[in-house]
Amino acid sequence: MAGTYRLIALDMDGTLLTTGKRVSPATSAALRRLADSGAFATIATGRAYRELEPLRHDLAPVRYAVCANGAVVMDLWERRSVSVTTIPNHGAIQAVRAGLSNGCLVNVLTQTGAYLNLADVERADELGLGQYKGLWAQVNEQMDDPIEFLRTHPNKAVKINLYHFTQEARERTRAQLAGADVQVAFAEGASVEITAPGVRKDSGIAHLCDELGITMSQVVAVGDGDNDLDMLRSAGLGVAMANATPQALAAADVCTTADCDHDGVAETIERYFL
Repeated sequence: MAGTYRLIALDMDGTLLTTGKRVSPATSAALRRLADSGAFATIATGRAYRELEPLRHDLAPVRYAVCANGAVVMDLWERRSVSVTTIPNHGAIQAVRAGLSNGCLVNVLTQTGAYLNLADVERADELGLGQYKGLWAQVNEQMDDPIEFLRTHPNKAVKINLYHFTQEARERTRAQLAGADVQVAFAEGASVEITAPGVRKDSGIAHLCDELGITMSQVVAVGDGDNDLDMLRSAGLGVAMANATPQALAAADVCTTADCDHDGVAETIERYFL
């Protein structure tokens, strides 16, 4: 099917990255061959731009990044933004208040920054997110009070992570945000991801398609999680990883044979681009 598709959009955690949070040699080689063929690659991640810095070497073959669930689209090679969509401040404050009322930890992401109460890094294991402890400590700056931060930095947040300790608490937050002026998505553990209304991974990919002069029908989207559902459904071809959630498997057109630890992304590139 080489030539049918022009862009591959890759979720990171559980898709492009192994469980050890690296890009495997086989996947890196496949990405280089894809670039040499004239096709494009983008990551499509809930991570903020700043959270990509520790992986810059691993991501060298990937030119574009749809970050913060579609809120920020970057050209990594030229270090320029393609599009940026911030959360309306009243919606951001409402979301944080809802999360705090259910005992969550708050992580505010701007176009280029990441902010967290750094004492909360040590609680990552309690959240079931211990694998991110090092990354959180590396990329975040201190934020004492998230509400005050949003008031003093209005309309700067592109994404807010609300890290809950239980699924029940997460469900309460979602219920409290019904009808709020924000987009709500579920992610790893009991996390809730907040972006501006209408901002999702597929909307960010659509902005990138406009930049590249292609259509969504020419996109292969690859993911494993519930925040990948929209891009799996909207792309020309939605590919779920073998390790994907039941919801992602149902949303996709096809599924890889291999999981994220056995080069499922390389398998997809070989099958649909080379």
